[in-house]
Amino acid sequence: MKVHNKLFLTGYSLSLCLALVGCGGGSSSTTVEDTNTSIATILPLSYTADAGRLLGSQCAQCHGTNGVSVNSWDSIAGENDLADEIFDDEPIMTAQAHGYTAEEITLIGNWLKTLSKTED
Repeated sequence: MKVHNKLFLTGYSLSLCLALVGCGGGSSSTTVEDTNTSIATILPLSYTADAGRLLGSQCAQCHGTNGVSVNSWDSIAGENDLADEIFDDEPIMTAQAHGYTAEEITLIGNWLKTLSKTED
């Protein structure tokens, strides 16, 4: 059951990430026109997934978009040592950590280090 949940969450996170980030495009893109509504949509020709960002997208539910909290919970953008923070913090974070491997926590931590501590 635990593996099933992890696969579901990974697939869900990937879908969400692609929906939110995939539209950003790069220097090369293509335009697709919807003939029913005449709205042009620019789609990227290539996309490189960032595993840390994908895995860390789950964190946004509590810690805000890109790790900048808008509530009383900690902002995690720019977090320097996620592994220590996640295991030494509140019991809820330890419970969250059990859903990830040590490698996945490292990937999330590396991604969090790249984020600005303020909302742009």
